[in-house]
Amino acid sequence: MNNIAELYIKDFRAVKEANIQINGITVVSGVNGSGKSTLSKLLYYVFRNANSFEELVIQYTNSLLRPYFDVLEQLSNMYYYSYSRQQYTTNGRALNRRTLRRGYSLSNIADALSFIDEIRELCNRIIELDNLKIEKDSPITMRLYMILRSTLKNVDSKNSLKQMLDELVHRISGYVRNAESMIAERPYKLLRESIEASFDAAIPKNITILELGDYILGDKVTNVPLPHCIKKVVYIDTPMVIGMDTYSEQPIYWKELNDLLKLPPKRGYKRAINNFIKDEILKGDASFDNDMFSGGFKYKRIDGEEFDLLECATGVKSFSLLQMLLKNLYLDENTLLIIDEPEAHLHPQWIVEYARLIIMLHKRLGVKFFIASHSTDMVSAIRYISEKDKCLSAVSFYVAEEDAHKKNSFVFKSLGHDIEPIFESFNKSFKVLDSYVE
Repeated sequence: MNNIAELYIKDFRAVKEANIQINGITVVSGVNGSGKSTLSKLLYYVFRNANSFEELVIQYTNSLLRPYFDVLEQLSNMYYYSYSRQQYTTNGRALNRRTLRRGYSLSNIADALSFIDEIRELCNRIIELDNLKIEKDSPITMRLYMILRSTLKNVDSKNSLKQMLDELVHRISGYVRNAESMIAERPYKLLRESIEASFDAAIPKNITILELGDYILGDKVTNVPLPHCIKKVVYIDTPMVIGMDTYSEQPIYWKELNDLLKLPPKRGYKRAINNFIKDEILKGDASFDNDMFSGGFKYKRIDGEEFDLLECATGVKSFSLLQMLLKNLYLDENTLLIIDEPEAHLHPQWIVEYARLIIMLHKRLGVKFFIASHSTDMVSAIRYISEKDKCLSAVSFYVAEEDAHKKNSFVFKSLGHDIEPIFESFNKSFKVLDSYVE
């Protein structure tokens, strides 16, 4: 079988070595701290950032432009107070209100030209201010000179105010042009730095990720290829994230998952799969209502009674996540769905139903899965339901085994379809119990 994606890790955190193939449904098992989450997050961040490379470039460019944006905010304030009594006009022309905005940043490369024009307009208006033209040695003029000199650096102290403002626009334009080139060239260095920032650690050189045989992560990469089979990636580590107010310090996949769940349903979703979730499991429908007064995530039971989904059981939330992603058409053959311990909040019967849904989504929609599980019920259900549904060839299992020579270091062993070693790993709990009983 040709591998859609392949992840190879050696000596990173708790992972001594792992060579994981992703073709359909990949299940990894192991004790706590064996590195399963490391594998999951690495897959998520690499495919997420490779597919959102323009966003990476924009963030990087804004970080470089931050000192210049601070100057623009000073200029905006200066213009605002100088013309507050004249309704923000110069020579009878109204100034674009966007020019007076707070918090300058480049939002996307498509608006780059208008963004530069806006900055140039502001600088031209500053030059036209009467108190700058008449009082060349006024406190406000001297303050502006000092701000520009300290920010621009290496500029001739004899330069006029106009020359320095022109230099400010020139430098900002240069960074924006460089951003356009980076988006076209997709330099690997930027992707690697983004992954290292996400892990707050250096990524070893011998970690590689391939898609269709082409390197996306690894020292052999110079320009990041655009993923072809995995164009969308979702990471679910807890259903409790639904409706959570997220902050910049929290994982980005929490915010992105909530944004996806808020997308409205679209025509064309597989109603047979939704009916399975609705009629056999949830006995109702989950949705997001964007009404600003009474909206939010809702669960409507088949008897018509409606509840706040945030107040529902975590098991209900687990299935609701997949139902909403199904109905807004985010789940398809280009999606990699990464789920960390899906059984954590489920009754044993629902664990089996969840496994059945995983297989259904893969078989009927082509969704690819990377599942990290502790549950013998989940592992068994995926193994035997996939065999019954004649898609076992798309399923592969891995187990983390502790390295004989180094404690808390694990090697992920490929099992194919043989899940007995996973059971042996889980059965260690009975040996621990026996030792206490004895």
